[in-house]
Amino acid sequence: MRLLNLHSFLLILLSFSSYGYAQNSIREQSLDEFLRTIENRFEVKFSYADDQIENLIVTPNSSLNSLVDYLNFLEISSPFIYEQHSDKNILIIPNDNEFELCVIVKDELSQNQLTEAFLKVGNYLYKPNASGQFKIPVNAKEIDLKIRAKGYAPELKRVMPSETKYCIEVIVSPFSVVLDEIILTNYLTGGIQKYRSGILKLDYESFGLLPGLVEPDVLQSIQALPGITSRQESVSYLNVRGGTHDQNLFLWDGIKMYHTSHFFGMISAFNPYMTKSVKLIKNGTSSRYGDGVSSVIDMRTKDSIVKSFKAEIGVNLINADVYIEAPLTSTSSIEFSFRESINDIWESPTYNQYFDKIFQNTEVTNETNPASQQNNEFIFYDATLNYKHKLTEKDYIKGNFFYTHDEFSLNRFEILGNRINTRSSELEQTNVAGGIYYNRNWSEATKTEVQFYTSKYNQNSINTNLLNEQSLKQINEVREIGVRVNLKTNLSSKLSLESGYQFNETGILNSESINNPGFFRETQNSILTNSLYSQLNYLSTNKDLSVEFGGRLNHFSKFDRVLIEPRFNLSYKIVDHVYLEVLAEQKSQVTSQVIDLQTDFLGVENRRWVLSNPNNRPIIQSQQISTGLNYVKPSWFINADVYYKHVEGITTQGQGFQNQFQFSQVHGSYEVKGIDFLINKNFDPISGWASYSISDNFYRFDALDTSRFQNNLDIQHVISFGLSYEKKGLKLSTGFNWHSGAPITLPQENQGVNPQQILFQGPNAERLPDYFRLDFSTTYNFAIFKNINALAGLSFWNVFGNSNIYDQFNRLDDDQNIQTFKQRGLNFTPNLVFRLKF
Repeated sequence: MRLLNLHSFLLILLSFSSYGYAQNSIREQSLDEFLRTIENRFEVKFSYADDQIENLIVTPNSSLNSLVDYLNFLEISSPFIYEQHSDKNILIIPNDNEFELCVIVKDELSQNQLTEAFLKVGNYLYKPNASGQFKIPVNAKEIDLKIRAKGYAPELKRVMPSETKYCIEVIVSPFSVVLDEIILTNYLTGGIQKYRSGILKLDYESFGLLPGLVEPDVLQSIQALPGITSRQESVSYLNVRGGTHDQNLFLWDGIKMYHTSHFFGMISAFNPYMTKSVKLIKNGTSSRYGDGVSSVIDMRTKDSIVKSFKAEIGVNLINADVYIEAPLTSTSSIEFSFRESINDIWESPTYNQYFDKIFQNTEVTNETNPASQQNNEFIFYDATLNYKHKLTEKDYIKGNFFYTHDEFSLNRFEILGNRINTRSSELEQTNVAGGIYYNRNWSEATKTEVQFYTSKYNQNSINTNLLNEQSLKQINEVREIGVRVNLKTNLSSKLSLESGYQFNETGILNSESINNPGFFRETQNSILTNSLYSQLNYLSTNKDLSVEFGGRLNHFSKFDRVLIEPRFNLSYKIVDHVYLEVLAEQKSQVTSQVIDLQTDFLGVENRRWVLSNPNNRPIIQSQQISTGLNYVKPSWFINADVYYKHVEGITTQGQGFQNQFQFSQVHGSYEVKGIDFLINKNFDPISGWASYSISDNFYRFDALDTSRFQNNLDIQHVISFGLSYEKKGLKLSTGFNWHSGAPITLPQENQGVNPQQILFQGPNAERLPDYFRLDFSTTYNFAIFKNINALAGLSFWNVFGNSNIYDQFNRLDDDQNIQTFKQRGLNFTPNLVFRLKF
């Protein structure tokens, strides 16, 4: 009730500031109307062609007094020269322009053309002509278009007029009241935007090309951004500022996803042609997001309702896919995608490289009997379906369905004496999710969102030895339902308020069973989480200062505990082109992944989800603060961030130890301090970037003999460099990644005679060799027929074929000898893609 009263008080109080602001605002005028005002006041006459000025808008200020003041203002606010031909006659002369750019603005949901929008180019503001088009004279090779329309979110788009033959379309969203401003549109490559709040958004509809990627893989793409690595070269092991993969919150249209990859981490489980955009938040997270103590990765599909049928089909050396958009009625449409592996038809060189990396040093490949034969079968597929319906001008509903499946089977036949033994293993991973999202625009300033979703993840394996008549079955299952209600209100042109309630019920099951000898173990837990949140967003009139301040209150049923999580985000323009960022947050999560035994689930995907509990697994909590400077100009971007993060409540089981702590079950914390630096320069049509990250990441486990030591993910130095080229359908991209070696623990030299266990040196006291990889990609878009376009592409991962070691561990063999195993990244790996768009 107290939160509700506070919300109501703020609404009443700030409505007065909104009223005052409206009273003091200056009315925008068409240029021809403004010229007539000047003519009447100073008894002068302007000479001009009507079609040259009919679409221009000006916003005069009250400080204009003399005719000279007015003419100076006009020269700044319009693309003309004002030459006083006589005391009473003023000529309006257009500037020399090389191109005339045509722009159409459309509603994202209905795809209808908007005729009441405004478009700003530099200091010049335009309204559309009678046919709803903007005709803009320009002379720059690259320009930024700022679009605003009443009741729609502002949109920023960068275009190259010299390459535009037809009217370009700009899509604006009617269901958003976000005040946050984009400060950079092409971050590293086309389609990556940086917001003042620190959010990075990847827009896959206008995405460029990154080195080594032949297609815009959703989770591979974000690894090009500073502060994000994957020690294991895997999209299922993403490490954001020193955190483990399970500390990232993955959302697909607002639904939490517990499984993110195909091929056991080699490609993401989310079809890039179905995914419209991805937001990455490393710090300063909005209070609407719970969970994910390291980052939020918010993936969104399209909200638009299409008016015509569209389809794409494509194939690369790993999978084939189809994507379809189709209208059902004038206000509803569906969107569908399906993707499936092709290795059952042809095991390509790319597939073989992926297979060798994933299954190295596992039960699948560790067979030394020369008399054995082995058959492997592997398949993956995913399907996505969206239904979208604009019920009324104010109401919108969207239904989602997502399904992904990975399946691997192994059959091994071996001769033991005079008998034949058959061993079979099967491993399956399935993720199914669905939800309903409803949006209501009560007014231009206020909207509500309601979402219900359910998600289920299964990981099952069966190992059977027919000779011993023994079978081992392992299961990890996660079920979750969630409800979220969200209210957004624009209190004034400067302030907005967002508040809401979220409920989640999460249940996790883990079981193991052996038939000979009989053994069964099962744990099943669930937890209810109720959350209230609120956030106030402020953006100054001159847009120099942006502040987001809020908090989240979480109640966890199993712990009967309430946690309060403040969030803070500040951006301030110090001087022209230089912005200061200060971000801070507290977050928590009750789901995490652990490893019971390294050989679980064939040793391929040995992590299993578990829930926090009051007995031995605390709630994971994090505190993070960062500050940085951004230097932003049309073709330059320089960023430097300094951060500190502390995470407590982690367990040794969740860190993947393969040393003296492999079987320990204690909890502790880690802290990481670091600096991320990036410089990005656009040369048109070339974009280049270089980034450097330095960090220091330490564990603290008080119950261990060595309580403080380097984190398994302590990669202290990371350098990346890249170049991309894009012009007339051709895209090229190349770059390298280098980082210092990850920590490892070595055995002691003196092990004694026939040791029963390995004696290790200090934990993580040594390091692997440095990592280096050079990648290259190219794609080309071209037309085949009038309504059919094609895309062809080629990529090379690890061009020089470097043997990069990302992990090293030791085991005792049957003779009690120490064996050393090295996990290596992908060797030289090519890939091809070909797509048809109808």
